[in-house]
Amino acid sequence: MSRAVIVDTSALYALVDRNDPNHAAAVAYLRSCTKQERLLLSNHVFDETMTLTKMRLGIHVALPLGMRLRNSQIIEFAIFNEGMEMALWRTFSQYKDKAWSYTDCASLVLAQARGIQEAFAFDHYFGQMGLVKVP
Repeated sequence: MSRAVIVDTSALYALVDRNDPNHAAAVAYLRSCTKQERLLLSNHVFDETMTLTKMRLGIHVALPLGMRLRNSQIIEFAIFNEGMEMALWRTFSQYKDKAWSYTDCASLVLAQARGIQEAFAFDHYFGQMGLVKVP
C-alpha cells in the first residue's frame, strides 16, 4: 500500500534554493521517500512553483525543476477538473478569516478529495487546515 502526501510550493522551492532556511530539511525528506510514497502535485502548485522559481532564481533553475518534477517516479500530477475547481472556489470563499492563498486552498481540496492527511510543506497554513506537515 502506498502513502500519499500533498506537495506544496514551499517544499519544492526549498529544494532548489540553497539559501532557503528549509533547504536541508526538504532535501533530506525527498531523499527519504521511497517508491511506495506518492507525492501528489496539483496543477495549481506546479504553476505557482514554476512562477516563483522563475521570478526568484531564473528560468535556468525553473526549467530543470519542472522537468525533474514531470519525470519523477514518485510525483503524481493531479489536474483539477471542473468539479474540483468549483470546490476550490467554494473553499477559497468560505475561509475569509484565513490568509490562505488560492493555491493553498487547492491543496486542501485535493487532500480532502483523496483522503490525504499529510503535506510536504513548510507553510504554517497546512497545520491550520488540519494536515500534518512533513518533514
